[in-house]
Amino acid sequence: MKIQRGYIIEFKRVGLTSTILGSLLKLFERSWDGWGWHLAIAWEQAYDGWNILEATEDGVEINYYSSEYLDENTRAYQWLTKVPSRKAMGEFLKSHINKKYDVAIYFWTALAIIIRHYFNHPIPKLLDDRFDCWELSAEFFAEVGEPIQSKYDVIIITDIIKALKGRRGGDIRANR
Repeated sequence: MKIQRGYIIEFKRVGLTSTILGSLLKLFERSWDGWGWHLAIAWEQAYDGWNILEATEDGVEINYYSSEYLDENTRAYQWLTKVPSRKAMGEFLKSHINKKYDVAIYFWTALAIIIRHYFNHPIPKLLDDRFDCWELSAEFFAEVGEPIQSKYDVIIITDIIKALKGRRGGDIRANR
């Protein structure tokens, strides 16, 4: 299977913050392999790599990643049944590019995990115009007509990875 526009890209967990938070999440989600932490969307193929739409501390932006980097540090998943049109992707980009990063989501995610674990109940997501990478990915799929989870629940990477189970596109190198 070849990687296409609209694939979800899971980046390997690196850095102190993701290691600590990922390790804590693993305590509650034991079936999760804990490999990745950051999610993004394959936006457009470029020479020897991909332009990827992602939410970073700088906000929602498109960044280039070489095929070599992607081969070594990511997993690719196909969620959508068809590649979104350029028009749909352009509209999504126009309404989301340069939106601020959602720092508060770390608090809400921690609270959601605790409440879900102890009370078996999801907590609602605050509807705002800030995004972390998980929220951006989930919103993209909802806006192109194939939601990955309810947009009203706090989005947790483990929920997305569970939904994607069995949809791996293989390694990026094999998908060029």
